[in-house]
Amino acid sequence: MSDSTPTPPLESRASGRAPEPLRRKIIFWIPAAILASVVGSIVTTAFKFLRPRAGEVGVGGGAGGDWLPVAKIGDIKGDGPLRREVFVEHRAGWSAGVRGHSIFVLPGKERRVVSAVCPHEGCEVEWSADQRQFLCPCHDSAFNPDGLRLSGPAQSDLARLPARVNGDTLEMQFVDTATPSTSAETPTN
Repeated sequence: MSDSTPTPPLESRASGRAPEPLRRKIIFWIPAAILASVVGSIVTTAFKFLRPRAGEVGVGGGAGGDWLPVAKIGDIKGDGPLRREVFVEHRAGWSAGVRGHSIFVLPGKERRVVSAVCPHEGCEVEWSADQRQFLCPCHDSAFNPDGLRLSGPAQSDLARLPARVNGDTLEMQFVDTATPSTSAETPTN
């Protein structure tokens, strides 16, 4: 009578070891499983850093961002705006850096702050004390002392930034206005 189950080779029966193909598969798959778990852990950890967390655009990164000191109230004198530079931390994935942004503190009791970035193409505007206007050196847009558009290709006013008085210091929240608006809306006053 013949038995239907095959008998293992003679050398594997004598030594008590598993047949070679099964041992090779085990030797291959155990390190592969360990490597896969290590790579999976690294990738999962990396994605935690790459995905921006809510509210982490940077210091003062817009609405809800930190309030940045701009000027002492006593320094806001005269009839011309004060030019200031604010330094904001920007984060994108693995990279983080601090960039300076120019703003103007407008004179008057309202304590207003406007961006020094022209809404047309993103150039920095300058204050002309002689003409009492903000002028864009790139494409000749002009803005009145309150930052409202007067002429030129810019289609909107200089961006107003949230500001408040905290003790004897004027503070502002940074909103990135470096990206020019592509809309052709008429300015609202």
